Amino acid sequence: MAQTDEADPFLQHMFARMSPGARDMFSAYQIDEIKRAFSARAFGAHAVEFRRSVRLFGKAYYIVLLAGRERRSRASPASAVPGTILVITLALLAGFIIYTQW
Repeated sequence: MAQTDEADPFLQHMFARMSPGARDMFSAYQIDEIKRAFSARAFGAHAVEFRRSVRLFGKAYYIVLLAGRERRSRASPASAVPGTILVITLALLAGFIIYTQW
């Protein structure tokens, strides 16, 4: 692995979660492809991005609402969720957010 890869926090975290010796099994090309694949999941790639922490009953919870153009393939299991259930879930979530902000 190159010297610059050893200073990369993403790679340090990734290899720390793998079994010992796994680092030596990847070629430079494979490491570059892994970094490219995971960099696509960076924050800020959504048209609507709402992140909030709320305290409820003495405990802290976080709420994340992301919305944007669909980029996944149609074969995704998430596309099997009926629209009615999705609308009801979003309405309940919006009501919860409004309730906790008052």
